[in-house]
Amino acid sequence: MRRVAPSLVVLTAIVAGGCTGGQNRSLRELMLSDFAAPPADLPLDVVRTPAAPSTDSAIAETVDASRPVAGGPGEGAPSAALAAPGIAKSSGATPGRAWPVDALVGQINGRPVFANRFFEPEEDRLRNAAAMQDRAEGRRVFVEIVRRSFKQLVDSELVVAEAESRLSPEQQQGLLGWLRSIQEETIAQRGGTRASAEASLEVEEAKTLEQFMQMRRDYALASRLLNERVDPRVIVSWRDIVQEYERRRPEFNPRASVRIGRIRLGVQSDAERIALVRQRVEEGRGFAEIAEELKLPEGGFWNSFELPAEGIAGLDLSDTVKERLAGLEPGRPSRPIEARDFISWLAIIEIQQPPARSIYDREVQLQLRAELEARRRIIERERYIGTLRSRWVSDDIGAMERRLIDIALERYWN
Repeated sequence: MRRVAPSLVVLTAIVAGGCTGGQNRSLRELMLSDFAAPPADLPLDVVRTPAAPSTDSAIAETVDASRPVAGGPGEGAPSAALAAPGIAKSSGATPGRAWPVDALVGQINGRPVFANRFFEPEEDRLRNAAAMQDRAEGRRVFVEIVRRSFKQLVDSELVVAEAESRLSPEQQQGLLGWLRSIQEETIAQRGGTRASAEASLEVEEAKTLEQFMQMRRDYALASRLLNERVDPRVIVSWRDIVQEYERRRPEFNPRASVRIGRIRLGVQSDAERIALVRQRVEEGRGFAEIAEELKLPEGGFWNSFELPAEGIAGLDLSDTVKERLAGLEPGRPSRPIEARDFISWLAIIEIQQPPARSIYDREVQLQLRAELEARRRIIERERYIGTLRSRWVSDDIGAMERRLIDIALERYWN
């Protein structure tokens, strides 16, 4: 079956009615009404056309080329040679399975959004999510990938369209001149010829030179617009910085931490080593020296704790341990803790006190200001893009997103 243009149908009818071919037919003028109800004496070539495809999507079913196909093309029978292009290249298409070839899911500021172009950069991530063993988590990640990608697409299209609409004729000429200079610079940096630049961009960016220049153009337009419309609304006062510092005071004034070491030996199994430790303690040796002589791992390190305001007394340890550590100089072994099966010596290996950072520290102020500005820029950007959505988007965003999710599930979710 083949689709024929209306002008070709008219031409076929005229040729069939006017050529002699052994039959005597008189020529007559054709009217539009003849095609709605053609007269019996007007022979026409009948051309079978398929039903109009759905506006949502075109569904093609892969055909096993090894099976004979019943009927001929005139009967509308499918043919392996006429399989939809691109299906064989996709690893998701298998014989006998319906596969969405492409779909026009909607328009954003007049630009059509096609499923194939949308899913191409996300295929690997979607397949990885579909292969997760936790099916519930995999489906959540799968849908979230589609939603985030669609939101990024909508936002970028809206911003670029708004930026284009604000360019004056002089600015448009200036933009073209700037793009020409960028293109020449790109070609010079990537081999000096257009062919070498195309090959380099294909390998590094997976883009043609035209696509790369379009990306640079869109980025420049979007940056300019957001700098003009969003940045003036991002205001951070001194009061905001002080409030943020107070909210995060523990982060800039961290508590001290203590590292505690322990030598623990069995009463029956380590009698000789116990005697050695007692002797070294009496000689005034330090904990680190004794631990090294015993070849203890990590120098006898046992645990570390954040010191509360009460100091050692506020640690979540037994009273006996806290009593041995209280007032102990760092590096000196404590009096032994003797139990029925074990004997232990404790020591404060190190007390670490990170420096406090004041609100009047210039670096602290710059850090807080930058973080507050970044958060407020995101808020103002979303607010501004929300106003663009109401003016530019011609189709329902929610319906477009649901349509993309449905197509993605049909394609990649096994």
